[in-house]
Amino acid sequence: MDQAALIDRFYAAYAGRDAEAAVALYRADGWHEEVAMSKRREGREALADGLRGFWRMLPDVAWRRVGYVRAGDTVAVPYHMTGTFTPKGEGATPRPIALDGLHLFEIHDGLFAGTRDMWDLDLFRAQIG
Repeated sequence: MDQAALIDRFYAAYAGRDAEAAVALYRADGWHEEVAMSKRREGREALADGLRGFWRMLPDVAWRRVGYVRAGDTVAVPYHMTGTFTPKGEGATPRPIALDGLHLFEIHDGLFAGTRDMWDLDLFRAQIG
């Protein structure tokens, strides 16, 4: 599968809230790093758990891709993300968010070896209150 098709499948799985389809695009030892949070998950089970938690926090999250830059086995995809942050706890108030970010995909043998997500933590915190 070519790199563009792999990335299209990634965003389709995210849009469909299909954690299993998303993590099937990673190598068994694949990883994802949230750069702003200094968090990294490794392995398909941990990746799927992270996605499910993310979608609970932002149940209507959506990405609009605004480019595609390929350099060898790495592809950068700038995006604009919107959604409604849904905090835990009784009486918590959901809040709209909008963030620009960058996904970096490292691709080996037709699968993701790893992905990095970069966005502004201070802007996110300001929006969630």
